[in-house]
Amino acid sequence: MNEIQTGAPAQNNEKLELADHLLYILIKYRNALIGALVLLVCIGGGVFFWIQNQQNRENEAALQLSKVAPFYDHKEFGIAINGQGKMAGLKKIADDYAGTSSGNMASLMLANAYYLNGNIDTALNVFKTVSIDNKDLAAAALAGSGACYFEKKQYAEAGKAYDEASKKAETTALKSLYLAKEANCFRQANQLAKAAELDRKIIADYPLSQGAAIAQQTLWQISGNL
Repeated sequence: MNEIQTGAPAQNNEKLELADHLLYILIKYRNALIGALVLLVCIGGGVFFWIQNQQNRENEAALQLSKVAPFYDHKEFGIAINGQGKMAGLKKIADDYAGTSSGNMASLMLANAYYLNGNIDTALNVFKTVSIDNKDLAAAALAGSGACYFEKKQYAEAGKAYDEASKKAETTALKSLYLAKEANCFRQANQLAKAAELDRKIIADYPLSQGAAIAQQTLWQISGNL
């Protein structure tokens, strides 16, 4: 069996592709979550004031997140992470407003900002702490962990993270994409038979998806080495 050659270009392409994907997911869902209020019917004064306090915290977090978000979107990650002047950065928002929708979103954006800035270990630690209800965003956090492990060439851990991300995601396109990345982890670890088996499953289960297209391309590349 000939060993598949992997080098810096492959690693860089994987990082850029995953980074752009996470950035897209975050921007897509952030706009739906920023400013979201807790809409509950309350009975009792204590519950009312607790809900009101949570609403106030969410409003404050959403306002601060909306100010720093443009720096994140334009990939000015130093400012996005640490803030500028009186503008709070993602780290402070995530710390100060943990448990709110916008605070949780800030933690996911923070992890991705660290990743894109090359702080892989820090990014991995933050990705692991992300707690968010939206399943596609929770899957994005798992995929972020996978990307970090992939950068560290810990392909077994990366594959497990991508597998969990696929199971968590609700969107079919994301499920297939994360499975394709899991298959690539097998490939990078020179477990070509496992990679091919998973690629064939992706093509069968998710035809016409981006993940299936990636899987088919991978199969062509490794077919002579099986």
